[in-house]
Amino acid sequence: MKKIVFNVIPRLLLMLALLTSLNHCFAQQLLSRQKAVEDIDFYVQTMTESHYDPFMYISRGAYKNHIETIKKSLPDSIAMKELVLLFYKITALLNDAHSTPQLGQPLFQDEFKKEQFFPYKLVAEKNRLFVPIQIAADLGIPAGAQITDINGENISKLSDQVQNGIAGTQPFKEEVAVKLFSYFMFLKNIKPPFILQYKNDKGKLQKAVIKTGVTFKKALSASLPHLIKPYDCQILQHKLGYLDVRSLSGDISSFKIFLDTSFVKFKKAGISNLAVDLRKNSGGNTALGDLLFSYITNSKYSWGNKSWKISQAYKKQLIAGGDTVSAYLKQPDGSIWKNEDGCLPVENRFKNNTLFKGKIFFITGPFTFSSAMAVADVVKNYQIGTIIGEPTGELIKDFGEAFVIDLPNSHLKIQSTTSLSHGVNCNRTKNGPVLPDIRIENTLRDKVLEKDRPLEYLLNSIK
Repeated sequence: MKKIVFNVIPRLLLMLALLTSLNHCFAQQLLSRQKAVEDIDFYVQTMTESHYDPFMYISRGAYKNHIETIKKSLPDSIAMKELVLLFYKITALLNDAHSTPQLGQPLFQDEFKKEQFFPYKLVAEKNRLFVPIQIAADLGIPAGAQITDINGENISKLSDQVQNGIAGTQPFKEEVAVKLFSYFMFLKNIKPPFILQYKNDKGKLQKAVIKTGVTFKKALSASLPHLIKPYDCQILQHKLGYLDVRSLSGDISSFKIFLDTSFVKFKKAGISNLAVDLRKNSGGNTALGDLLFSYITNSKYSWGNKSWKISQAYKKQLIAGGDTVSAYLKQPDGSIWKNEDGCLPVENRFKNNTLFKGKIFFITGPFTFSSAMAVADVVKNYQIGTIIGEPTGELIKDFGEAFVIDLPNSHLKIQSTTSLSHGVNCNRTKNGPVLPDIRIENTLRDKVLEKDRPLEYLLNSIK
């Protein structure tokens, strides 16, 4: 079965272009307590039948108790936005960051088109939000000012609530929380005009107003630039080739055209140092990772072993997607199927006549996730390049192969997983993120001033 590691963000955002026609009124309707309980039970049953190991991070008994407490706390009826927030809380119990409500919920399709979303990406440190220099002038707020409230909502408390609905490592949760902040504000019914309360450089509380918002896609694009441009190529200071690979999703032929053009550009310019930036990349398809490797190494490598839980739910998704020949479909439901030879290094299926011969660096951070993390794992274990920056936002041994659970009453789309990737090093005994060879972090001040210490380090190191 082809090795594919689905991500959280890019895959979900495809729904924005594929939303089905639903009555806008449904987004405003209330769901009865009974119907909400039925949806929760349906999710739990489908998830437990298909997830490789739902109780890796929480005991079965503790999970059951949490679910029962949530169901008992339901009011007689619940609004759809509140139900989405509730499912963030439910899915986060697994600590599987691939398992989460989809962003592009069809019932909100008309809402997404309205200019009601918070228009800026702020800078986060734990549960606090600050104003970066680029937008400080627009808002009339000093760069680095801490925002304490928006429309009377305490930002620290809201940030805590958001992070509690996101699974994964703590750095990843913090990164995703600030990237999706505008969406969670929408779910909390915080709409324009946005009245911001902030602390000035003397600690005095002051206010500013943002009169209008933007559409959902524009709000997300501010923090997820791959929506506009999935990858970018530059030559920095005439000495560093820089590939900002923001996504491993999408058409492989388009990625090949980008890489062909980029490496021709580097060769003509006599570039002997290359940086591949994965800090904005939450994953996609490891086939695009294979293609990238074909330009920089001819060594054999592997992606490591992988195990699947066999279920009808995932079989139905494969068939619906046109895959009727997968070996997965031949396995008995409820069984575990493992790729036994995944640790054997093999030749790359993609070939390039000319390889980049210079020094190669990969830059990682807390949003380096899913197949982007897997790329970093291969780089680390096979010494394809030097990794600088921060640890990846995902553990090496983690879940994947996402599929969608369509809840029968609310028709919310909840993403779940069915596999476990074991990592490239099959002798690994301890789990953890991919660690950089050279650790360089941006401070809060760096983020506010939009400085990039890892890139500065590379540029200063190259003669």
